[in-house]
Amino acid sequence: MKTKITAIIFFFLLTAFNSMNEMHLRTENNFRLGNEVLISRFQSMLVNKKIGLITNKSGVTQDGKLFLDALIKEFNVTKIFSPEHGLRGDDNESDFTDPVTGIPVVSLYGSKKKPDNADLENIDVLVYDIQDVGARFYTFINTMFYCIESAVENNKEVIVCDRPLIPYGRYTDGFMLDEEVSSFVGLINIPIAYGMTCGELANFINGEYFQSRCKLNIAMMENYSHGTDYGSLNLPWIKPSPNIYYPSSAVSYLGTCLFEGTNFSEGRGTERPFEYVGAPYCDGDILANEMNNLNLKGVSFESITFTPTVITSPSNPPKYVGELCKGVFINVTDKNLFEPVKTGIALLVTLNKLFPGFEIKKNNFIDKLAGTTALRTMIVSGNSYEEITDSYKDNLKIFSFKRENYILYK
Repeated sequence: MKTKITAIIFFFLLTAFNSMNEMHLRTENNFRLGNEVLISRFQSMLVNKKIGLITNKSGVTQDGKLFLDALIKEFNVTKIFSPEHGLRGDDNESDFTDPVTGIPVVSLYGSKKKPDNADLENIDVLVYDIQDVGARFYTFINTMFYCIESAVENNKEVIVCDRPLIPYGRYTDGFMLDEEVSSFVGLINIPIAYGMTCGELANFINGEYFQSRCKLNIAMMENYSHGTDYGSLNLPWIKPSPNIYYPSSAVSYLGTCLFEGTNFSEGRGTERPFEYVGAPYCDGDILANEMNNLNLKGVSFESITFTPTVITSPSNPPKYVGELCKGVFINVTDKNLFEPVKTGIALLVTLNKLFPGFEIKKNNFIDKLAGTTALRTMIVSGNSYEEITDSYKDNLKIFSFKRENYILYK
């Protein structure tokens, strides 16, 4: 039976473990990341154990140092597992021995996305520490899913080091996932924006998919709530993936990543991916005017031009390299009101209405990103963005009710 986490009220008092075995320790004033709580307060969970660390360059402590480096000073890390874009963000998606630490690295992107039995033979506990962006199609959370599944199959412990959400509060929006379009950019039946920290999502995965059979512990953050503004934490910004340049990029990404399923540029190859959007066939003035007339909350649209030039991943070049693109800058005026998924859908509807050159890719990749065929078919049929977003509201209510069983923070 799923158990909701209750708050702890005593200062400097270690909580008991509940039925999901979360760890929670609060101090009076200072925010602390889950990885810092783990190595300072819960060393006993790591001592004399062989550790498999799932991480990348975003797995840092508040001083910007790699959690990997802190962990190997005191504990026995026998293997590293890297997600998409590699351990150090260099797109090394093959198995290798890390030249810095001498520890073998297993890639969980490409041909193998899940640790196999042999990978876990010399491991007692898997520790996960990666910053994500709160989007269903961000592949790091699917790496976490497969690691939890493998841990269940191999009777291994899992510790998830919790990290803050970048979108404000419990912002939740988008279609739920239809199994028929399941893929590595849509594996878990949650909305596009699901409003949970990685620790809370791990609880959800364990409860909903594995009947709480994973020996899962969450190293919770201290002095954090869902009302905490990410920017107020003053954490060092380490790009979790090559095109998430800023926290603002991470928020807009929730809506504009959908453009990856179209011939409209999501801004890769510019100084502000996912915030600059456009195409050679677009008219930025017309698009900005039309979008501003929608009076979407917390956002305005500014006409811009850009020429994609930066190639962060040669295997996946941006659209329209070297071509002048016209479009808009998504200028967030109030991050507490901004609804990126709704904004992305409104842009898609508007582009389809105004510009004959706009196309949804014939491979229907947009279905995998949206988690459904409904978005594509409703856009093509001429539905308004309000009709599209209204169509999934009831499912969001059901999800939000279910989510309460796994929430760790107020």
